[in-house]
Amino acid sequence: MNFMNTVYCPICKSEENYTIEKRLIREFKGYDVNVEEKVAVCKSCNNDIYISQIENENFNKLYGKYRELAGVIAPEEIVEFRNKYGISQRELTSILNWGKMTLNRYEHGSIPNTSNNDIIKLIISKENIFNEMVEDAYHDNRITEKTYKKIKNRIQDSAKDELKKIMVNTLTNKEDEYNGYRKFDIEKLNNLISYIADNVELYKTSLNKYLWFIDFKNFKENIRSVTGLRYMRYTFGPIIEDFKYEELLNFLDDKFYKEEYEDDCKIITIIRSKGNYDLSIFKEEEMEVINNVISLLKEKSCTEISNLSHKEEAWIKNKNKDLISYEYAYELKLS
Repeated sequence: MNFMNTVYCPICKSEENYTIEKRLIREFKGYDVNVEEKVAVCKSCNNDIYISQIENENFNKLYGKYRELAGVIAPEEIVEFRNKYGISQRELTSILNWGKMTLNRYEHGSIPNTSNNDIIKLIISKENIFNEMVEDAYHDNRITEKTYKKIKNRIQDSAKDELKKIMVNTLTNKEDEYNGYRKFDIEKLNNLISYIADNVELYKTSLNKYLWFIDFKNFKENIRSVTGLRYMRYTFGPIIEDFKYEELLNFLDDKFYKEEYEDDCKIITIIRSKGNYDLSIFKEEEMEVINNVISLLKEKSCTEISNLSHKEEAWIKNKNKDLISYEYAYELKLS
C-alpha cells in the first residue's frame, strides 16, 4: 500500500486520507487480460473512492491490453489514418456511411463493434479498398468533389512513395567497389540531377554519362562516389544499372520534370530543373567535381559525350551489362 493525499469521501462526507490498493483483473470480455489496477481506499471507512485520474489510468491500461489481445484498432491509428489523407472525422464518417458520432467515440477510446473494427483495419491495410469506398461515397454524393480530389491526390502520392521505396531498396547495396563505397543516396541524386539540368541542356540520353563521370571523377579525387549509384557498361556508354534511370525520372519529380517531343520518329526527353535544388547537402570538394564535369561536358552533344565515355577503360574493358568497378576511376581520362 502507498500513502497518498486526501480526497473527499462520499461515505464519510469529508476529506479523508486514502491508500492505494493494487488489484488484479484476470478476465475482460472473454479474454485473460491479467491487468493490475489501482484502487483508492478511504482510510477511515475502508470503502473504495472514485478518483478520475486513477480510473482513467486503469481504463487505458485495461482497454489497451484488451485491444492488443482482441486485435481492436487503437484510437491513435484512426487519427493517423485520417491525417495520412488529410481528412476530418466528418469526411471519413461520410465515406464509411456511419452515424455522425461513431468515429468520434472510437477516437476517444470507445471499443468499436467487430464489424466496424474490421472495416477500419481493412481500409488502413488495403488502400485499394479505401479507394473503392471513396469512389462510392463520391458517386453517392456523400463527399464533395474537393474532398474526393484531395484523397485521390494523397492516394496517388502514397502509391508513388511506395514505388519509390521499392526503387530505393533495389538501388541500395552494401558499400563496395561497385557503388564507390557509398550507399545509394536518393536525396543527393535528386538534387544533383536538378542542378545539372539547371546548367546544361540535359537529355535523358546524356544524363547517365553526366552522373557516371561525376561519380567516378569524385571517387578518383575524393575516394568515394557522390550518389552511391552502380553503373553497367552499355552500347552508348555507362548507364545506371538495370536501366533504373527510367524509373528514377518517373518518381523523382519534385525537383525536375521531363519534356518530351518527337523528332524523326524518335521520342526525345529533356530534363528541366525546377530550380529548387539544395546544394548544402554536397561537400565542397564534391561541388568542385560536379562543376568541373559540367564545365567539361556542357558544350558537347549527346553523341560527343557518348564518344568520350567510349575512350574510358571502364567501357573498353567490360562487356555489355557488366557492372563497372569504381577502380576504373583511377584510369579516368576526362580532366
